[in-house]
Amino acid sequence: LTAYRGEILSILGENGSGKTTLMNMISGIYFPDEGQIFVDGKEVVIASPKDAFDCRIGMIHQHFKLVDVFTAAENIVLGIENGKYDLKKSTKDIAEISKQYGFELVPEKKIYSMSVSEKQTVEIIKVLYRGADILILDEPTAVLTPQETEKLFAILRNMRDDGKCIIIITHKLHEVLSLSD
Repeated sequence: LTAYRGEILSILGENGSGKTTLMNMISGIYFPDEGQIFVDGKEVVIASPKDAFDCRIGMIHQHFKLVDVFTAAENIVLGIENGKYDLKKSTKDIAEISKQYGFELVPEKKIYSMSVSEKQTVEIIKVLYRGADILILDEPTAVLTPQETEKLFAILRNMRDDGKCIIIITHKLHEVLSLSD
């Protein structure tokens, strides 16, 4: 599998075919039994999600991992390594990322009061905030309306045009045909 920056790549297959398992290896959730992973031409060992983030790889899972009673901004900065939070500065940075790619997000809004689409936005911005250049989205449209799907696709195209590598896991052929490079 080869993925390039400035490209949207779809991984297409039936349920149980190994799409998510492969991406979980690239994102550090699983450790591969064999094979090699190269990022920017250099072989890397990805044994944890931290290793993946060090390689600028971020995965947005099908089931979100957010703290309901926290705001979007608090969820986005949660777990940042230095442990020191400047929520005011972070909120400004989050607003910049949102504007850059076309997201609509209120950083002060609590997760429990968000729609599924808004929660997905938080998850995507979380990996962008941490510096991901390679984004893996696992079945991102499974929980979205057709209008939300089109909006997400427009944002993903903006990210691609900014040089990000986007990998979509799906089993919907029509999405592959409308979105993938």
